[in-house]
Amino acid sequence: MGTEALAALGIAHAALMVVMTLGMGMAVGTLAGVARSIGARRPGDAAAVFGQGVLISLVTGTGLALSALFVPPWIMAFMGAEPAVAQPATDYLAVGLLGQLVGAPLMVVTFALQGAGEANAALKVSAVSPIVNAALDPIFIFTLGLGMPGAAWATNTALAVTLGVGVWVVRRGDLNLVVRRSGFRPDREVAAGILRIGVPGTLEHTVRTVASFSLVKLLTAFGAIVLSAYTSVMVLLMTLILPGIALGQATASLVGQNLGAEQPRRAWRTAWTSAGLYAAFMVVLGLALVFAAAPLVRAFDDNPAVVAEGARLVRVLATCLPFIALALVLSKAFGGAGDTLPAMATAATAHLLFQIPAVYFLGSAFGPTGAYWGMAGAFIVHGLLSAGVFVRRFRPD
Repeated sequence: MGTEALAALGIAHAALMVVMTLGMGMAVGTLAGVARSIGARRPGDAAAVFGQGVLISLVTGTGLALSALFVPPWIMAFMGAEPAVAQPATDYLAVGLLGQLVGAPLMVVTFALQGAGEANAALKVSAVSPIVNAALDPIFIFTLGLGMPGAAWATNTALAVTLGVGVWVVRRGDLNLVVRRSGFRPDREVAAGILRIGVPGTLEHTVRTVASFSLVKLLTAFGAIVLSAYTSVMVLLMTLILPGIALGQATASLVGQNLGAEQPRRAWRTAWTSAGLYAAFMVVLGLALVFAAAPLVRAFDDNPAVVAEGARLVRVLATCLPFIALALVLSKAFGGAGDTLPAMATAATAHLLFQIPAVYFLGSAFGPTGAYWGMAGAFIVHGLLSAGVFVRRFRPD
């Protein structure tokens, strides 16, 4: 659809991720509670946590969907993008916010499956959305002629289908006995436990996404070419991050279950083994990404200026990939342990206190390349801080 459309997607997605974090934190709280209860062999408690998590997610998703009526124009006015970029971004964001009506409970369902040790079931559920989305995108965007809103409607439809599959999997799997016992009746005490873990978890993800949103705001000053290159590279980077998210969720489940079973040393070994595996993965695939950067960016936007800018960004970000691995896995491990405040603090330090000033000053002095190095530096700081705090908080005696 062109450079402007890809730049619009970058702005809209950055804004959408900020509001989606409200549902993410509650899902983390649900996972931690389910994992600990399963590890302690208390299925009734796991049932109660899951039921309250679903109820909270429905309330959160409804609120996010209602925000579609007034939030998108405010955000685009703040971003100050050129009209050719701002209008499609507004349209995409409005439809994307409506999708959180099903997106928020879907996160709770998949996280609860992981917390209960149903990793294969969670994988099958999670695989549905990208497959359906990929199939529907060309139909909604081009065949039906909906353009950017069509991409968002394809995503919403995929989320709804995936939620249906998730409910079906829960009812057929081992977690079904847990669901039957829960009854989904409001329980203030259990809900408070989820919020106690989920609110700091929400703040951690909010810090990350607000920092990304602020970063896009700063990059907007460099024009559509830089924004399009950034969007393309972020899609490529997510292909490396998604396996880490899956590994981090598995790590969170195992850490929570081991702590629930009073096995702190095994929880410690699990976290560091996962972090080491993912860091090695990032080094190898990061090198491959550097060599293939130009053709990969060209697959999204064949504008020569965008390809050159995207390749430059890939080379800079390749230096910080192992540190992204450390931060991602260890932050999930904090969540599985039910201790989300340290993860929030390290994310805030790296991505708000460090990244935004670094990107601003380096971007002002050295242009887009300076801004890219500010981004990379923030990921390095985040990884080192996460490792240091995790050692301090969880190292066995």
